[in-house]
Amino acid sequence: MRNNNVYPSLVDVKVNAAQEEAITHKDGPAMVLAGPGSGKTFVIVQRLKFLIEEYDVPPSSILVITFTKAAAIEMQQRFLKITDSSYPEVSFGTFHSLFYNILRENSKAAGFYNKIEIADELFKYKLVKDILINALKNSRENLNKLSILDENEIVKDITSEISRIKNAGLSPDSVSDSVPYKDYFKVIFEKYNNSLKSFGKIDFDDMSLICAQIFESRKEIAQLYKERYKYILIDEYQDINEMQQKNIESILNGDQNLFVVGDDDQAIYGFRGAKPGIMMEFEKRMKREVHIVNLSVNYRCGKSILDNASLVIAENEMRFKKKIVSGTGTNGYVIARRYRTKEEQYEAMSVFLSGQSKLNDIGILCRTNSECKTIASFLKQKGIKSNIENTDDMTLYDDEGVILCGCYLSFACIESSRALFYKIMNKPLRYISRESAMKEIVRKEDVLAFYQGNRDRSKVVNKLFHEISMISKMRPALSVRFIRKEIGLDKLYPNSKKKLDLFEDMAKKYADTKAFIRFFNEEKENYAVINKINGKHSKTGDTINIITLHGSKGLEYKYVWIPDLNEGIIPSRSAVSESGKEEERRMLYVGMTRAKEALIMSYVCGTKENAMLPSRFLRPIRKLWEKEPKK
Repeated sequence: MRNNNVYPSLVDVKVNAAQEEAITHKDGPAMVLAGPGSGKTFVIVQRLKFLIEEYDVPPSSILVITFTKAAAIEMQQRFLKITDSSYPEVSFGTFHSLFYNILRENSKAAGFYNKIEIADELFKYKLVKDILINALKNSRENLNKLSILDENEIVKDITSEISRIKNAGLSPDSVSDSVPYKDYFKVIFEKYNNSLKSFGKIDFDDMSLICAQIFESRKEIAQLYKERYKYILIDEYQDINEMQQKNIESILNGDQNLFVVGDDDQAIYGFRGAKPGIMMEFEKRMKREVHIVNLSVNYRCGKSILDNASLVIAENEMRFKKKIVSGTGTNGYVIARRYRTKEEQYEAMSVFLSGQSKLNDIGILCRTNSECKTIASFLKQKGIKSNIENTDDMTLYDDEGVILCGCYLSFACIESSRALFYKIMNKPLRYISRESAMKEIVRKEDVLAFYQGNRDRSKVVNKLFHEISMISKMRPALSVRFIRKEIGLDKLYPNSKKKLDLFEDMAKKYADTKAFIRFFNEEKENYAVINKINGKHSKTGDTINIITLHGSKGLEYKYVWIPDLNEGIIPSRSAVSESGKEEERRMLYVGMTRAKEALIMSYVCGTKENAMLPSRFLRPIRKLWEKEPKK
């Protein structure tokens, strides 16, 4: 690192040669290959400052895009800090926020005459789940299979595939072979999109598609953004998808001042539609020479950690060849372990953690959420706290099923408010639009008037209000049972059954539903106040960080333990294509490069009767296990 004395804006700023090369780039396309811990955010904010103060670029003509709201806010704050908040006109945001603003500014061209309503992830999940169950209802075998398997993971897989198809601009016929219930996917995909329309909503992926359609059909709109944004910077470029890239190319002006920063070796979001091949083809897409800068110094990992991670990722074929070196001045440790059973592995983990003075410095990185929960549960029994909140400890007042049951009772017996109606009208899903209830007090007649001429929806509305009427006439305990069994809360929230049993027992003590629900609401408010004071659910304090390899991206820990490095886990059994296996290897590389001082890697070898194989990804570093002390 050295101080730069040539440019005033870089005086007192320590940069290495590659960082300076990237920061001082002015016109034309540039791609910065930023390895883990190489200071990419530092480079981006310093380049923004450099463009404005050295090249006199107007701040309002600069657009900075990243993939998460948190990353955009952090980058903006870092930029404002180094410039004393002198240039607030620079635009920071995500692809989602960029496309949303474009649609809002051109709502008529986009076909929106009311407020644009975005379907959040929870809404999408519940919509897909309901459509899936309906699609399978004629097949008892498939429904039984769904109830046995992890329903949540299946719905998430299907939802991710819907996103991938949209983001790649493909037809539903291009569904991946690994998607659950592949034969039903096209039906689910079409019903999902039709359902969104009936609710007057679009999802985040639709925003990309609609923007692309606008830019294609209305060239003058694309021209407005070409004139507005003279310089575009994109962070985490390896995670871009086809539709996002297409839209960026549509608003890129003739100078092609596109500055992208990313690491192809950290492209791990293919399941969301990300296409690392776009980064590989960047020069070809720009149709001109691209300035390529390689940030090859890692300021996070010790040398041994980085060297072993580099050996693992070098096995991938689809990547830029690069040599990353450690700039920490330390060697670090890589500790390899194997255990006969998972229980032995977890026991060793608890012994290791018990000897640590600061758990916050440690990350346990797992391939799946279920592994995270299993480890958290085991460590909890050993008295070791983790960042994963155990839902078994959740009280009645936190439980979704109980809260919804209370909403039904409140709407039926206390007040027919719009707020309560919105909470119950589509749980379970009835495809009732929010626009059908625009008054503060919701009456059946008003909702029916909205659906005049729609016999199917009117029938659903009549049934709902008939059920509400029945609830209002029942004793408390009976009304709770009716909501659970007849309306279907037990099916909607299978994990809430124990809490709903307690809620029903509580209701038996009351003869009047109004008195019961008022008591419950008061207790819920009291609980919220006490909970806030005591901080019972605070995740702060000294706890071990248990997180998935996907979730670890962008984080760093003093010590990292990656367990269960076995075939079938990583790579996952579902990774059947070569590109899928390469993405799984990149995921391991991301996990390994989260460690600053020590990296522990372990796998389970199993018993003679049930032998387990180590991950194929460990072959380049298998010598580490040969050095393992004999037990």
